[in-house]
Amino acid sequence: MMPNRLERQVAALILLMAISAAGRVDAEDWGAYAIVPASATNLTLEVVGAGSDEGAVVSIGRPNHAPAQKWTITLGQKDTYVIRPAHAPRLVLAVAKGGTRMGTPIVLEADRGEPWQRWSLSRNEDGSYCLIPAHVHGMGLDHLGGDPRPGARIDLWENRPGDRHLRWFVRPLAGSPAVAVGGVPETPPSTYAPPELRPGRIKPGRVEPFTFAASAIYPGTTRQVHVFIPAQYDGSKPACVSVKFDGYNAAEKPVLEAMIAAGELPVTVGVFVRPGDLPSPVQGTMGRRNRCFEYDAVGDANARFLVDEVLPEVARRFDLKLSASGNDRSIAGGSSGGIAAFNAAFQRPDLFSRVYANSGSFVAFRGGHEFPTLVRKFEPRPIRAYLTTGMRDMENAAGDWFLLDLEMDKSLKFSGYDYRFRVINGGHVAGYYDYFREAMAYIWKDWPKPVEPGPGAPRFRDLILPGEPWRLVAEGLRDVRAGAGNERGEVMFVDGSAGVIRKIDVDGSISEFIRDAGQAEGLSFGPRGELYAVSGRTGKVMRFDGSGSRSGVVADGLFARHVLAMPEGGLFVAGRESGEDHDSVWFVKDGRKTRVDSVPRSASGLAYRPDRWLLAVADARSKWAYSYRIRPDSSLTDRERFFWLHVPDWADDSGADGVCYAREGQLLIATRFGVQSCADDGPSQVILPLPGRSRPLGLCFGGRDHDMLYALCGDRIYRRKLRVHGVRATTPFTPVRATPL
Repeated sequence: MMPNRLERQVAALILLMAISAAGRVDAEDWGAYAIVPASATNLTLEVVGAGSDEGAVVSIGRPNHAPAQKWTITLGQKDTYVIRPAHAPRLVLAVAKGGTRMGTPIVLEADRGEPWQRWSLSRNEDGSYCLIPAHVHGMGLDHLGGDPRPGARIDLWENRPGDRHLRWFVRPLAGSPAVAVGGVPETPPSTYAPPELRPGRIKPGRVEPFTFAASAIYPGTTRQVHVFIPAQYDGSKPACVSVKFDGYNAAEKPVLEAMIAAGELPVTVGVFVRPGDLPSPVQGTMGRRNRCFEYDAVGDANARFLVDEVLPEVARRFDLKLSASGNDRSIAGGSSGGIAAFNAAFQRPDLFSRVYANSGSFVAFRGGHEFPTLVRKFEPRPIRAYLTTGMRDMENAAGDWFLLDLEMDKSLKFSGYDYRFRVINGGHVAGYYDYFREAMAYIWKDWPKPVEPGPGAPRFRDLILPGEPWRLVAEGLRDVRAGAGNERGEVMFVDGSAGVIRKIDVDGSISEFIRDAGQAEGLSFGPRGELYAVSGRTGKVMRFDGSGSRSGVVADGLFARHVLAMPEGGLFVAGRESGEDHDSVWFVKDGRKTRVDSVPRSASGLAYRPDRWLLAVADARSKWAYSYRIRPDSSLTDRERFFWLHVPDWADDSGADGVCYAREGQLLIATRFGVQSCADDGPSQVILPLPGRSRPLGLCFGGRDHDMLYALCGDRIYRRKLRVHGVRATTPFTPVRATPL
């Protein structure tokens, strides 16, 4: 029984989806295609001279994204297809005058419904297709002799099994205009036009492949790497670098050559890296595919892999000088490669600052769905990005690519990033090569001028002063964690490696304050200028006067690292008695210690709100900080896991280790991500990373106006002037107002 029209339309859709799958990634029907000869994949089928008259000759040329290189494939009759050039849709691909001899040229003809104007598409095992005219079976569309030069003859030839000259890859491109999806229209056509070049200006570079199998970051894996070395590279100075995930495609070489010749790119070495595979030691089964593990993980491992392992090997193997500056590097990819590209720059903008992400997988494979939120909350990075999504992008158990890519667009706009976002009428990774040159031109514009970070989201601007970054106060230390600011704005901190307490004056100079610190690990100033210290090694709670002289032991047998002096007297202490395996919160006054709560198990920071009736206690082994009501007798009640913190992908907990309140109501917490600022109702709103990804282990305010936040990071100390001001034991009762959302 012959299939009816509806059945053939469904079959056509399935076939067109299969055609899309013949490209580098899966996709749906996008309406327009490149037809690429398997024997010369760096070229594409085109109409010579963009001819639009009947009899126009068909040949192959270098990809230039012109309409004469784009073809629409639509269902004809009797399970055949009509192939039309996008620039002249009244014409169709045809065997000249219905010829049946080998060598008959392929031309354009007015569509008269003739059988030599209709084509069957027979799929091959390598994903290519044989294009067979309906009027003569056993013949096919032929790339004569596999001639690798533009202008090669395209004709009719005997379709012999295994002959690559009759095999064609049908690759989807961004297609025709379409109605809006979910109210989101396709981005208007681009106004970008490549610069015109005189003949001879474009110089061919070379591409060198090699196998990389020496990774310590991804041990045991092996992968292919291709390196594009431009003709202009002479070794006189370091070259810029463009990294692309998922390996090399021959279409990229002529684009890079043209852009370097036109000055749109500096002299740039291209590094094309495939994902790793852990080979199976057992025959007959697959290895371990590392693509998702490497590309979709939200951490810095992949950036370190590229910069610490791959790029040094590229430089060594081909005797290249490569720039080490993130401003001189771009990174690109599609799908999981797209999120990998953006993630590398987001995690390490010092390594990569220019990003092209096509249909980025910002979905719940390995935490990528949190990216839109992280972009809103993190201090903006110096990144310039070009992102795209398809109107019919992928959807599966991990999420909806179209919706989450739209979320990324809104988040980047919200935080003031320098970026461009394009919605393309198509499916997954629609238009990667269509917009490759435009994207590269955009992200490299104004080079070598550094990419600047945006102004940040509103809550970020509530906290941060323009032109006031983190500044290094001290380095070369070994065990700096605890800090406390006094009324004058001086900051005392424990130098654990030396066993002393040092002082940072308001001008930033450092001096010794207490020589014998009694193995102190936590500090807090009291309302009369006295300094309290606790030790997790000796179990003593000590008191020092304003001059640094020890004036006694307040309590003993309490092994603690955190202490908080209250304005009305007495101390809250986070620690444990001898023999216990978890922390409790204690109140110490008049020589007595009282356990006021046994949760959290790993208490790691204490602070009271400026209106003095709520206590915050961080928990280093979770994503929470707790909130308690302080009763008049200093007991605690109404405990809640209240403050929600972001946890890095590479960690199991926030690592909260030091807290302080601002008079304006924000709670600041030292975490693995940096300093997180929580609103009065609990959620983290702002994340301030430290330079070099240093992990803060303690926080306190100092400075003449108590608006200088100090971050103690083990081996160094940073400070940053903020809009908000710290709370001290002498700070009067301050009402707290609702924090804006």
